[in-house]
Amino acid sequence: MFARLSCLHATKKERLNINLATTAAAIIATALALPSPSQALAQSSLVLAIQPIQSEEKTAEVFQPMADYIQTVTGIPTSIKTYPNFISYWSTTQKPGSYDLALDAAHFTDYRIVNQAFQPLAKQEGSVSFSLIVGEDSLVFDAEELVGKKIATLGAPSVGAVRLNEIFDNPVRQPLIIETNNSQQAMEMLLAGEVDAAILPTPIVSQRMSGEGGLNVVMTTDPLPSITLSASPQVGDDVLNTLRDAFLNAEQTDAGKAMLSSTNLPAFEATETTLYENQAELLEDF
Repeated sequence: MFARLSCLHATKKERLNINLATTAAAIIATALALPSPSQALAQSSLVLAIQPIQSEEKTAEVFQPMADYIQTVTGIPTSIKTYPNFISYWSTTQKPGSYDLALDAAHFTDYRIVNQAFQPLAKQEGSVSFSLIVGEDSLVFDAEELVGKKIATLGAPSVGAVRLNEIFDNPVRQPLIIETNNSQQAMEMLLAGEVDAAILPTPIVSQRMSGEGGLNVVMTTDPLPSITLSASPQVGDDVLNTLRDAFLNAEQTDAGKAMLSSTNLPAFEATETTLYENQAELLEDF
């Protein structure tokens, strides 16, 4: 009898184990079928981070049409994330998670590719340089003449700050660096005579010189790949492909043309990770 009871007990235990195993398998299968939290977030919303070349207010105003365009082509609500200066931007760049897409310079793009598995989707046509400028009445013709003088630049590690670091590589012959929060502030300080020079993106300098003027260019740096739209690994492949096609073919659609016109940007072109190789080295000193 005891043997019979033991057999009955074992049978019930085996059935319980089978039921538990079946339930566990179902739970695991369900969990695997669901997107991860980051994937779910990417599917429900997108955040576009923009480097702080301009003020936060101006950045939000200028690039809102791009966020609207992304939302139109993907069907995913898209917002813009702005930053008060490059210090906060660099801090966030090193700790991803609060944004899904980034539109910024080549050295940041390479940093994300190497360290955070970002994918470059499309870049602005051509390349971009920075120009070291002075007021139109200044008699400065060489960068060396600005040693000990005030130069306004976007804060480190913006391209402007990086380029100044290269130009003035002698530690005992340095200018007085005046960090600004955006290009407009640097331009205004130069025009007001508060600084002796400034280093700004060449397109911004060219736009000023073709309009109100008041500037002289001392030198222009070597070009870098133009600003690039890149995506974090939490963005799904279907969204990546949609965005890549939408930006590369923006000139072919009414919505794309409107976006380019509203943001005052040239067309986008194809890109690849090899284009940015070693650009992140510019960040080593920062």
